[in-house]
Amino acid sequence: MRPRAAPRGLRVRLLVVAALGPLVLGFLVAASVSAVVVGSAPLAVFSVPEVLASARWLWLAAHQVPVTLRGAPLGVLPLLLTLIVALLVARSARASARRMRLRAPGPTQQLIGTIAAAHGVFAAVLAAVQPEGAAVATPTTAFVGAALVSGVAATIALAETCGLAELISRLDAPLRRGLYVGVLGLGALLAVGALLFSVGLLVALPKVAGMFLDAGQGIAEFFGIALLCLAYLPNIVIAASSFALGSGFAVGKAVIAPIGMALAPVPSVPLLAALPPVTSRWWLAVFVLPLLVGVLVGWCCRKCSPEPIERVKAVAVAAVLIGLAMFVLAFLAGGRLGGGPFDPVTVQAGKVVLAAAGWVLVPGALVAWVFAPKAEEEEADSESVGEEAVLGEEGAEADSESDEVEEPSDTDDTDDTEDTDEDAEAPEALDAPEDAEEPEEGEEPETSELSEVDVDDFEDFEDYEEYDDAVEETEGYRFEPLPEDVEDEEDRLARELAEELGEELTIDDEDPPPPPKR
Repeated sequence: MRPRAAPRGLRVRLLVVAALGPLVLGFLVAASVSAVVVGSAPLAVFSVPEVLASARWLWLAAHQVPVTLRGAPLGVLPLLLTLIVALLVARSARASARRMRLRAPGPTQQLIGTIAAAHGVFAAVLAAVQPEGAAVATPTTAFVGAALVSGVAATIALAETCGLAELISRLDAPLRRGLYVGVLGLGALLAVGALLFSVGLLVALPKVAGMFLDAGQGIAEFFGIALLCLAYLPNIVIAASSFALGSGFAVGKAVIAPIGMALAPVPSVPLLAALPPVTSRWWLAVFVLPLLVGVLVGWCCRKCSPEPIERVKAVAVAAVLIGLAMFVLAFLAGGRLGGGPFDPVTVQAGKVVLAAAGWVLVPGALVAWVFAPKAEEEEADSESVGEEAVLGEEGAEADSESDEVEEPSDTDDTDDTEDTDEDAEAPEALDAPEDAEEPEEGEEPETSELSEVDVDDFEDFEDYEEYDDAVEETEGYRFEPLPEDVEDEEDRLARELAEELGEELTIDDEDPPPPPKR
């Protein structure tokens, strides 16, 4: 039973909360960080306008809105802040949708549009208000950037109810598999970048410590540098992934790539201490890492279809998804850096697309084509068929053995059942004369006590032997003949009993006397 939708008044209030909640909370987080940084600076004057101006710049930067600080353009924006804002929006959207009991795409899309519009309008207002000496941004760019970041985050959070999951479920199995594996491959490629950065940072650890000491002796300077490095950590991971793909990145005139590296001064930032100091042929070994990512993608797509073309199609979809995602991430990771000697910071987005798609498509398609699950499935099927055949043979043998065992018993049983049935019918026939008139004095009885004896009463052959002894002891005692039908029945029973005992039977005209009643 589907839950009822929330009342209209409650839905309106929840829409307002969903739109303004992450917006206000994000601005308060930016103001708190700004207050800590300004307060820890030894020469800075702590004031509310200064904190709000800094919080305004941080909020716009978190929504990927390029700003200009005192005439210096800043386009290299920290992606960690963007990730935090996206998580806040996603959590608020899911909570509001749950309280509003949204189950249809229409109301869910309305919620997503409201959240995106609220963030866009707020960003445009912040960009339009330009205090003296503060960051400057274009209102149109601010509206588009904030609306895109919040809208994408809300869409991903509400993919199940907004229609995105249903749209994906309608695709063919290879296409769906390619999308899922593409997300996995993108995560693996970013993990490769994080691995390279970690190794470089560990190698240059003494240099990193020296950069922190050169930045200043106070806690405020140390805290500011650490916070800056943490905020730009996703940017350097994306740049390292681009380095592993071979396209590399550039900081001013310095080009960092496995092939075609150009050494030049770089900013004294601890994150950049992980850059390779010299060129070396050994850097070509990093190509093994994206190659392994492509093999992983192909291995994950090899079971999506028995047709090789369909498996290659899934790999192609994954490669396209990884290439487009790396293009967007590379575009966001770079930008202008104040117009100085280190401007701009460029992650080659165009080259990244080709490199990512190539490293994934070629080895992935080869693995998906060659390592098909068909052989494994046929082997498994043959094993199952073999087991079934073995079980069938065993069952057949068991049935044949049971039939062999039951065949004599069937004949015996039929004989016994015939005997018992006939014996059961015999007493009825023998009992019939008893229902007749009682004999007068001096007359011999028409029935004998033998009629009351049933074959079932004899448990083994000893009973039959006792019966024969009883017949011999009463020799000379004669009954009057019974009717023909009963007489014939008794003769037949006696003959069958004699055959079973292996004795010869002679039938006289007169019946033998019955044994004594037990």
